[in-house]
Parts: sequence; structure tokens; C-alpha cells
Amino acid sequence: MFFLLLLMAAGCEEEPSAFVFHNSVNKRVEESGELIPAFSNLRLPDTAVVRIAAFSDVHITKENVNLFDFFKREIPLRHIDLLIVAGDLTDHGKREEYQLVQDDLYGMGVPWFAVIGNHDLYQRRGWEYWKNFMGPAIYTQKISGRVRLFFLDTSTGSLGDRQFSWLEENLAKSTEPYKIVVSHYPLFDDPFPSIYRLPDHEERYMLISLFRKYGVSAYISGHIHAFQHKRIDCFEHFIVGSMYPGTLDKGDHGFLVLTLDKKGLSWEWVSLP
Repeated sequence: MFFLLLLMAAGCEEEPSAFVFHNSVNKRVEESGELIPAFSNLRLPDTAVVRIAAFSDVHITKENVNLFDFFKREIPLRHIDLLIVAGDLTDHGKREEYQLVQDDLYGMGVPWFAVIGNHDLYQRRGWEYWKNFMGPAIYTQKISGRVRLFFLDTSTGSLGDRQFSWLEENLAKSTEPYKIVVSHYPLFDDPFPSIYRLPDHEERYMLISLFRKYGVSAYISGHIHAFQHKRIDCFEHFIVGSMYPGTLDKGDHGFLVLTLDKKGLSWEWVSLP
């Protein structure tokens, strides 16, 4: 019932029962272990300074209306090394939408990584399409010897026990000075509970405990069509804003730029016209 209400709140859907028929998050985690990211063949940066651009909620439809042309102009100007998309790449989780967004991302000219969002599962075969076009729902990636990225699946509002075990195991093995966790749902959005943040308070506090224990630098999320930043406990919490060309929840269209070097982590929010 919760997820049906979530679908109604998140927008119209052609197949409103889709969530009911999806594998559980534990099953998606299990299947992810056998998959290779579609973007694994891209050449990764190997530099002392790493600049990461992050945005979310592209919501590609068959009309393929997006703000990528504006963003592509910023890539060389801001010396972006790689791109992160924090979920909802598609609007209805359809095959043709997956194909369009994958083609657009490959056309960026820099390596890219993505996590699955709730809209990406808006068809009964949404998870199958994600696997075919994008690969696993959870994975980890080392960048330039200094940064370790961890990509999580919160697309149906829960992490599950297997994903927590996977995350702790991989955080414990990481020796990189910067650890960044990426997922679709934010941990917090505003002082009042809302359906747009990770709903289980135990899972939120378990994540914060892991981040503190293993020195996570930042958590990157989307789902809310706006930019927000908070310092939570020991880490930076970002909701990176939306590249959906329509009206946003608040603020401007844009993206986050993270810069990681020997001096530390710094960030900048870039508005698009």
C-alpha cells in the first residue's frame, strides 16, 4: 500500500501496479553481483584533482526533451572528469527511454555512472531494462586512486539487509581517502517527515552509523527536484537537483560539482539557464 501511495504522489503512471510485481531489493542486490556496468569500458580519470558533476531526475520520455545540451557546454569549462546521475533517468521505465538516455550519456564525452530510481521501475520489465542498458543496481568504483564511489539501490524506498552487508563489507575494504555514497532517495529533506526521503528511520541511522565508522565524505541523492545541502554528522548530504526540463519543486535547474584533491572536498552548485 505504501508504494502505491508513493506512485500516486510521485506522478501519473501508465502501469500503476508495476512495483507489486518487481523483485525485492534483496533479489536485485543478488542479481547485481553477476552484472557488469554498461559504462565500465569508459576511460576513467587518473589525476591528482578529480572533479565530479552530479545531477538527478532526468525523466527522459520518448520525445527526449532534456537539458543535456546546456550541461555539455559546461563540461570543458569546468574541467569535469566524470558524471553521476542519481536516479530517475527515465520517466516511465520504458525500453525506448532507456535507449535514449544511454545514448545521450555516452555522448557526453566523459565517463558516467548512474543509480536506479523509482521511475526507472515504472514498468513490470523496468528492472530487466535497467539490467540490459545500465547493468547492476549496486556496485563500487575506484577513481584515480583517491576516490571510491559506492552506488546503492533505494529505488523502492528500502535498502534491505543484503545491501547493508554489501555496503559495510566494501566500506571496510576501502583504503581511499574519499568515500562517496550515491543513491536515489535522500536521507533527509526537511524538518518534517515526507515520502520523498528514505522512509525507514532505522535504515537512515544505520547508514549514518556506517558513514561515521568508515569515514564517508559525502552522500549524493536525488528524488526531490531541487538542490539542497546539509552537513549531517561527519559527512556532506547533497540532493543534487533535477535536469527535468519542467517546473521544479524549488530553485533552478542545475548540477553539483565536487572537487576532490589533497586539500579536501569542496563543492559548487551551478545553475543552468
